[in-house]
Amino acid sequence: MKNAWTLAVLLLTACGSEAPLMEAAPEDPDAFVAGDSARVMSDLLFLSSDSLEGRRTGEPGNHVAREFILAAYQEAGLQEPPGGFIQPFEFRGRRDTTQVTQGANVVGYVPGTDPSLGAIILTAHFDHVGVRGGEVYNGADDNASGTVALMSMARYVVRNPLQHTVVFAALDAEEMGLRGARAFVAAGWPENMVLNLNMDMVSRSDSLLFAVGTSHYPQLKPILEGVSPRSPVQLRFGHDVRGEEGVQDWTGSSDQAAFHDQGIPFIYFGVEDHPDYHKPTDDFDLIDPGFFINAIRTVLASTLAMDTALPTSVSPEGAQVGSGGVGGGLD
Repeated sequence: MKNAWTLAVLLLTACGSEAPLMEAAPEDPDAFVAGDSARVMSDLLFLSSDSLEGRRTGEPGNHVAREFILAAYQEAGLQEPPGGFIQPFEFRGRRDTTQVTQGANVVGYVPGTDPSLGAIILTAHFDHVGVRGGEVYNGADDNASGTVALMSMARYVVRNPLQHTVVFAALDAEEMGLRGARAFVAAGWPENMVLNLNMDMVSRSDSLLFAVGTSHYPQLKPILEGVSPRSPVQLRFGHDVRGEEGVQDWTGSSDQAAFHDQGIPFIYFGVEDHPDYHKPTDDFDLIDPGFFINAIRTVLASTLAMDTALPTSVSPEGAQVGSGGVGGGLD
């Protein structure tokens, strides 16, 4: 007697080529990130090593970091944008306008299952401040951490495409005035950017990961509130109100500002400043691997939730979001 599998094959054959095929269920995002954790920590160790000399824009170590990210994108299977994976730009110094610096973003994407919904742009800057006074500023948390999280999430989305097209933009020259982010937005690709999710410093905290931007885009808060109860870190809102006593406004403090300036909604994921912020002591051995991996899980779950709940463009005024509910891991 034929087994059930053989019978199923025969039935499909009898039905011909028009027989519907079941789509494979997406991978569990939590399990994926857990399985990717060794790669994540290895990538973080490399990007924050002394050999890259602080990844300052225009310097050799920055170029090495750029090529490392490019190789990871190509290995993962990201598609190449119209402008190429490497998107160069140049800018003049703020003090010395005769000084021209060459920077380059590294950009890849995964087409959405419904590209008409537009694109979610995931960003993290890979540059840091370089060498000062003979000391290397490795920037393990700022922002090798966000860059490595970006690469891990790219590996997941390639294997599990979302409804929206997802663009992975590793941005250069954030430390020099958000130059890479502004160049990316000015380039105008993709045309329909519906959301920016930015990661900058996501690996060092006792428990808190901030999701900044909901005071500007309140329609996004309920989506994140659906993720928060299941998050392995404490997802907290705030740092996005100007003039709030005793609280910094981070709206313009990282690459999300370039998107916000163009009315593109954003959420900025990051931790509060720690004693090693912009110090030569921001090193790999001070990273909390448990918090870091859980932060990646939380940002990935937030991305999946946004993809499910935002089937249409979101305006700065707070357009209606869809009724698809909140998706993603962390169960």
